Amino acid sequence: MKRALAIGAILGSLLNVLPALAADKVIVAMGKTSSNLPYYIADQRGFFKEFGIETEQKIIIDNSLVITALIADQVEAAAAVLAIDGMNANLKKPGAVNWITLNAQNDPHKMEQFVIRSGFKATTLADLKGARIVCAPGLGNISMAKAALAKAGLNEGDYKLDPMDPNQHINVLQSAQYDAAYTLEPGATLMRKSGVATTLQSGVIAQVVLGDAKANAYVGGAVVTGTFLKNRPDVAKRYAQAWAKAIAFINDSPDEARKYLLNNTPIPENVVADVPLILFTFAGDTSAQDKANLQAYLDYAVKMGALSEAVTVAPYIKTF
Repeated sequence: MKRALAIGAILGSLLNVLPALAADKVIVAMGKTSSNLPYYIADQRGFFKEFGIETEQKIIIDNSLVITALIADQVEAAAAVLAIDGMNANLKKPGAVNWITLNAQNDPHKMEQFVIRSGFKATTLADLKGARIVCAPGLGNISMAKAALAKAGLNEGDYKLDPMDPNQHINVLQSAQYDAAYTLEPGATLMRKSGVATTLQSGVIAQVVLGDAKANAYVGGAVVTGTFLKNRPDVAKRYAQAWAKAIAFINDSPDEARKYLLNNTPIPENVVADVPLILFTFAGDTSAQDKANLQAYLDYAVKMGALSEAVTVAPYIKTF
């Protein structure tokens, strides 16, 4: 008995002096939009730590540069990637981009939307003929903005469309350098609350692709690289599990979840309660209809030339 106690005491002493096992580090590319909300929650509520993950943020505003970083394995994950951009990456390097969550947006779950500056007269997208429009960057955003305008009867020569960091949209509309914006949340809410702009049309992708502004238009989500999945599959799985827990928190406590947009996005405290949340879905919980809606988005991208060939997204949705 004494020997057992002695051995236990020695082992206890060793455990006290040995350093704690280091968490597995994951480098994550991200911008400053509300699409990153599950990441902020997983990080600040300790969900990553709970699963033995330590993340390093790499702030990249331009979606095309996020894709470049993923293809080059400069990062192992990204907090939000549009499916058009991600599948273009997979055409260049098969398996480069793999979704662990899917994001849906529509009129209730607002994200992308056309807004017009105060004083500019327009009631439909057709009224943007001759307008100067600023657009969230990235092939997916630019292509969908053009598709929506085309559906409204406008050709590319009927308007001016320039990509720009969404954080700058409020400034260029307020100064009247541009008349309208194809912008993202939380910027759109901030512009509405400050009187700089009003929403002309939301649920743009759902309306254009699915024919119903209230349909769940799945268009992308959080991703990991193929190299990450191959070289560190257990780490990738635990990283994804932290996202799943964050999404469950958002679904259970949306008002509390919104508070994590503070200090992580440009949205101020007096506006955060009004910011709409997109529909976050863990990849393992996606339905056949969810995947079909995402595939419809990509099929539409092929028709409008944003993707060079037909693609099947299912193999790139990782359910672990």
